[in-house]
Amino acid sequence: MRHPLPDHIPSGFRRRLTILSLLPLLLAAVPAGATSFDGLAGRYAVGERSSVTFSITGALVPTVHGSFRSFSGTFHLDPVHAERSSVAFSVASGSVTTGIAPLDSLLRSSAVFDAADHPDIRFASTAVRRTSETTAEVDGLLTLKGQTLAEHFTVTLTGQGDGRPEFHVVGRVARSAFGMNIGRPLYSDDVVFDLAVDGRHLGAAS
Repeated sequence: MRHPLPDHIPSGFRRRLTILSLLPLLLAAVPAGATSFDGLAGRYAVGERSSVTFSITGALVPTVHGSFRSFSGTFHLDPVHAERSSVAFSVASGSVTTGIAPLDSLLRSSAVFDAADHPDIRFASTAVRRTSETTAEVDGLLTLKGQTLAEHFTVTLTGQGDGRPEFHVVGRVARSAFGMNIGRPLYSDDVVFDLAVDGRHLGAAS
């Protein structure tokens, strides 16, 4: 129920009270950490606060969750001409871990990542499209287990702490396309890669 203000309250004070009452609603409409690609032009290295995780869902079996401990990368941001932006990323396949030793051994074996013969998983962008103030789509070539195929990732700018941009990157890769058929169809063909990327500024774009 609304309670009208008494008539004796001055009109100027009434306006301030109205603004104050609306302030929580206005603040709620602004996403936490909201920012923009604008002002972030330059070259960056993937920082130490980054992480690379993945998951594979199962039918009537638990979802497999894992991560990679060793990775590196660089990216160039051009907010005005997003098509000039680029990404290069590399992951050490032997650094995969799930916290379950037998499963880790299987993932490093020739049945999955084949870390002995293919120690690096590499991604190089071929096209970048800015889709909003804080989102972009990235197409590129993923080299995994000796094969190179076109893949797609979505990027969301989530913050800019300490002057370092932070991104959430998600991509869905069909593992069978790279010869990793073990566990199908009990486990999904799709591997969902989920990255938190912290950018360390290297300087202006060359």
